Amino acid sequence: MTALAQHSESFEYVGNHVGILVLHGFACTTQSVQPWADGFAKRGYTVKMPVLAGHGTTSEDLYHTTIEQLVHSATAALEWLQERTEYQIICGFDFGGTIAQHLAQQYHIDGLLLLNTAYQLPDKMLDDVEEVIQTSDTYGPIGTADIKNTRATVYRYDKYPVALAREMITFTKDVAAQSNRIQAPLLVMHSVDDHVLPPQTIDHLITTASSKEKHLIMLQDSYHYALIDYDAQRIVEQSLYFVKGIDPDRYVQQVEEKRKKKRRR
Repeated sequence: MTALAQHSESFEYVGNHVGILVLHGFACTTQSVQPWADGFAKRGYTVKMPVLAGHGTTSEDLYHTTIEQLVHSATAALEWLQERTEYQIICGFDFGGTIAQHLAQQYHIDGLLLLNTAYQLPDKMLDDVEEVIQTSDTYGPIGTADIKNTRATVYRYDKYPVALAREMITFTKDVAAQSNRIQAPLLVMHSVDDHVLPPQTIDHLITTASSKEKHLIMLQDSYHYALIDYDAQRIVEQSLYFVKGIDPDRYVQQVEEKRKKKRRR
């Protein structure tokens, strides 16, 4: 098993009636979001973290992957949660967050958490992809890992297929155009110094989403791969706090805990 495959394994944990779907980013592994999955599982939530189609193996596999297959792998994981839980919450990082927005537009979900996600693609990224397209190359370079902690390692592909990048651009634009269809409680977390997906486009989602509850947290001590950077603990804590706040049974749980304490006395 390659180092990439070792750090890109799906994760399932069957816990309580609240299901958490965790989606990793484009061309990277589940390592980039593992702290999310672990944090929720430790608190007793039911968690599903899939390896998205074309990921965790080789960039050649990603070359033969379509947007439909990427979305299908995330949708299948959501359906797995729907069969086992009463409430479903989606967490998405990077392009996994774009897919998360799409799912929130298509399905009833009870919460949406987005981390360093594309709400509208930055002009620089579009220009870079267009430049590679003009060269007629099959692949484009991924570039240096955007992480502040120099001791941390990011496991991911070193190149991306141009054809899929074209599909991603169209897909992201379509998702952004339908952001008003998002109604679930929303938590957006974004690094101030994200050099891959700068936070300038956050306003579009915050303004247009139809969610009655919207929260925005700007992360000061991480770059793009924030869940394996210095802000990781804060992201997990804020995520747990947010999910607890939208859990319809949170007050019942508190009463039961109080009763247990009385019995112990």
